[in-house]
Amino acid sequence: MKNLFRLFVISSLLGLSCAAAVYFFWFKPNYPAYAKNFLVFNSFKPAPEKLLARLSLESWQKQDLPAVEHYRLRLNQTDDWQFNSEDIKSLGSTNSSIITLETWGSKYWPNYRSNPLDWVPAATYDAKLSSLLLALQKHPGTIYLRPNPEMEVPGRFYPWQEYPSKYITAFQHIAQLADSLLPQAQMIWAPAGYPGCEEFYPGDQWVDAISISLQAPSENIPKAYPQYDDINYDLYRRLHRLRFFSQNLFLFASADAAPETVAAIDYSALAKHHEKYAAYGYSSTYFNRPAAAEQSDTLPFRIGVYDPNLELVKDSAARLEHFFISLGDFGNLNFEAEFWAAQKRGHDLIITLETIEDSLNVRDDNCLENLLSGKYDLRLKAFYQLINQSQRTVYLRFSQEMEIPIFRYPWQSKDPFLYIDAYRYFMLFSDSLSPKIKRVWGPAGDRGSLEWYPGNDVVDYISFAIYGLPDKNIVDPTKQEAFAAIYHRKSWRMRFAPKPIFIAEFGVKGPEDYQKNWLLKATETINNSPELVGINYFNSPDVPQAWGDIEAPNWSISPATFRAFADAIERD
Repeated sequence: MKNLFRLFVISSLLGLSCAAAVYFFWFKPNYPAYAKNFLVFNSFKPAPEKLLARLSLESWQKQDLPAVEHYRLRLNQTDDWQFNSEDIKSLGSTNSSIITLETWGSKYWPNYRSNPLDWVPAATYDAKLSSLLLALQKHPGTIYLRPNPEMEVPGRFYPWQEYPSKYITAFQHIAQLADSLLPQAQMIWAPAGYPGCEEFYPGDQWVDAISISLQAPSENIPKAYPQYDDINYDLYRRLHRLRFFSQNLFLFASADAAPETVAAIDYSALAKHHEKYAAYGYSSTYFNRPAAAEQSDTLPFRIGVYDPNLELVKDSAARLEHFFISLGDFGNLNFEAEFWAAQKRGHDLIITLETIEDSLNVRDDNCLENLLSGKYDLRLKAFYQLINQSQRTVYLRFSQEMEIPIFRYPWQSKDPFLYIDAYRYFMLFSDSLSPKIKRVWGPAGDRGSLEWYPGNDVVDYISFAIYGLPDKNIVDPTKQEAFAAIYHRKSWRMRFAPKPIFIAEFGVKGPEDYQKNWLLKATETINNSPELVGINYFNSPDVPQAWGDIEAPNWSISPATFRAFADAIERD
């Protein structure tokens, strides 16, 4: 009886272990549905995506589409593979070919927990890729290589998604291999066109053409960004995200795209949109990409504070004061007195001007439209009359954090050109702007920020916010992100905008010793970032209404902590 019981216990434990293994490897909730397909074989087959058109990114004009065949090469790490004569025959004799390359993990599961992108520069796939490239040397048509598409879409539908630096390194490795064995090959960078795609751009010297994909299945996983039912608006937004690039573009649709959706694309309307905004929205004059961001060698570094209770402004390290005002309540509050009081204290000013309607801060979801209609012109005139008298530098920041896909502010989640037009209207309103006024474009620094970039001619500085909490649901202060991680991620997103960076808001919550250590660690990054010209601490609790049922974080620090932070900054 005891033996039977032991056998029962052992078999039960084995059954539970097997069930746990099945759950972990097959049903694990964090895996995308696609990961349940364990068997990823080496294969070379016609690709399921449909090639729709070729467009010029410089005009969005539709171009003649040459005869192109599209194939997909999937590679795993487990099996050997050679590109053979039958594969060569399938390419045809004269047509150009686009070959989408996919680098997966092992044969038996796609290895979503360790990134196969690490193995690309480690030459894991080189022998297989080399067999392809060598076999194609005598092919008469143009060969396009399209590595690991849709890399920018979050959700891990593919194991190569969500890793900008790793993706770029892997793409460059494949491009170098192709250049050595098949120098006539053309490299296609293949984002879906999702928000933030520019973070994954490998560089002009590596990219010959670009492709985007409509209704890509990997976009069904993330929910943070809206999906547009209107295919023409959806395509406009994808093309707009590529306005810093000038290569030709191949437009694909997924195999699941409905024929009637594809047929509804109005290419002439897209070209007319580009023409409408070409003078400033798509002008290379206003969107030239520098080799590196403007450096701050000739610009003094400034430390500032948003300090409504005047607890830190007396410290000699504080050289700026930050004020938030709205066009609606400008003139109704005591802003003019505060404006001159800050200058009397010997401080420059940051003015963040928010387009909120009235002195009661009644929300106006049409605030940008109302600004453009002239509703605020009299207030704008009075505002500029005041700030143009300033003897100190005024950093003028307009309607911040516009790119976050939420509705905390009434100017968020708007069409990029509505915001761009409103920003330019505001910044160009004064015919005789004082040289003391510096224009600041202030995104949050989230993915896709550059969709709302208003142009080099109306931006002197780029600002973004750095707060330790990566998610408002995190209440443990020790779970806050390091300043360096946030700064490097957000500044990387600004790499195509040639302006120095000013952090207009930053803060950390928690016990004083934690705040102090976090800030001192931050100075290591500040001291080694020449493009960073200023930083402004938010010495106040956050706005309670923005946090719902969660207690708003208090970013305030003591004068002693602020002094320790300032002393650790080694910038002129």
